[in-house]
Amino acid sequence: MLYDRPYMRQSPHESDQKKPSIVTTLIIITVAVFVLQQILNVFFPAMGGRDNRFLNDWFALSGQHFKELKVWTLLSFAFLHSTAGFFHILGNMLGLFFIGRIVEPLVGPRRFLALYFAGSLAGGMVYLLFHLNDPPIGQIGGELIFQSMVGASASVMGILAFFCLLYPERRITLLLFFIIPITMKPKWVFWGSLLVSVGGLLLYELPGQTNVAHSAHLGGLLAGIAYYRFFHNSSGSFFNASQTGTSVEPPAWFKRQKKTKTAPISYQVNRSNREELQNEVDRILDKINATGFGSLTDDEKKVLDRAKDILSR
Repeated sequence: MLYDRPYMRQSPHESDQKKPSIVTTLIIITVAVFVLQQILNVFFPAMGGRDNRFLNDWFALSGQHFKELKVWTLLSFAFLHSTAGFFHILGNMLGLFFIGRIVEPLVGPRRFLALYFAGSLAGGMVYLLFHLNDPPIGQIGGELIFQSMVGASASVMGILAFFCLLYPERRITLLLFFIIPITMKPKWVFWGSLLVSVGGLLLYELPGQTNVAHSAHLGGLLAGIAYYRFFHNSSGSFFNASQTGTSVEPPAWFKRQKKTKTAPISYQVNRSNREELQNEVDRILDKINATGFGSLTDDEKKVLDRAKDILSR
C-alpha cells in the first residue's frame, strides 16, 4: 500500500532538512581532515621543521604504500590535501559542491556515494599503473621518502564526467581562475578535461615535469564514463542526447543562459479505477527506489498527492 512505503510517511522536504546531504557530509569530513593536517604540522612538526607525515604515511597513496598492503589508501587519499596552500582543497570542494548538489538528487545518496568512491578507486588504480615502482625522492632521518598522491580531484572528475554525459547540451557558466565567467556546453568541458588529462599525463607527469596527478584525473573521468554507460544510461548511447530526466534547479554558477520551452509529460490516470491508480502509484514508487524522489516529474508528484486521499478511503 501507499502508506507502507517509508518515504511516504513524511514529506521529502522534511527529511532533507533533518538529514544533511552526502555532498555536505563529504565536504565537512574533508575540511575537518585538512584542519587536522594543519594542526599536526604546527604542533607536531617532523625533523627539520618539515610537515608532520603521520597522516601522509598512513592514508596517502603511493606505490610503496600499496606494496606495504595499505590498500585502504586507494580511497583514503581523497580525504587528504596539500597543506602548502588552500587552492588545492578549495578547488576540489567547490567542484564537489556545485556539481554534486545537482547530481546527488538525480541518482540518490547511496549511488552518489558509490560514484564518488568509484572515482577515487579508479583514479588511484590508474595512478599506480604508472607509479607503482617509483624510486624514493629523498631521505629524512634514515627513512626513505616516496612521492605520494592526495586530493579529491579524481572523485570530482568522476562526478563531472557523469554530469557532462547526462546533460551534454545544457549551457553552463564556469568561472575561470574563479574570476572570468565562461559559458559553454558540458560536452566541451568533458572533452577538454579528457584532453588535458591525457596530454598532462604524457607530456608532464610521466617525464616528471609536474606534481599534478593527471593519471588520477583520467581514472576519475573513466569511472564517471563507466558509471553513466553501464549503471545509469540504459539506452547504450554515449551522450544523453534526449536530455530526459529530472529538472533540477542548479545554483547560479550553473544556470543556463537561455531557457527552452519543452512540452510537459502528461500522465492520464483514471482515478475512479482504484486498481489502475494503484498500478500507477506502484510504478512511481519503483521509480523513486531506482533514481530517487528528485527524478519525479510534477505530474507524477501530483498523482502521489491525490492517491493519498483516494487510496486512504
